[in-house]
Amino acid sequence: MFLIMLTYQAPLDTIDELKDEHYANPKGLFAQGMVQMAGRLEPRTGGLIIAEGDRADVEAAVASDPFVTSGAATVQITEFHRTR
Repeated sequence: MFLIMLTYQAPLDTIDELKDEHYANPKGLFAQGMVQMAGRLEPRTGGLIIAEGDRADVEAAVASDPFVTSGAATVQITEFHRTR
């Protein structure tokens, strides 16, 4: 499993404009069924996604995300092994 942390670099109005594309991205994590859980952080500085899949596939999906391709967010991908 992977913990994917998105950190917003753009104003929230830009993030809101990209949100539908983020979810609908045909090459993205959501469209490929990799997302186990996702949500925004509070305060609203980014988002967190827990995803499952091959690392190369996860990285490719994240790299195609409109938040990332537009520079509106940076991303950190960390692999973790669930114990509970």
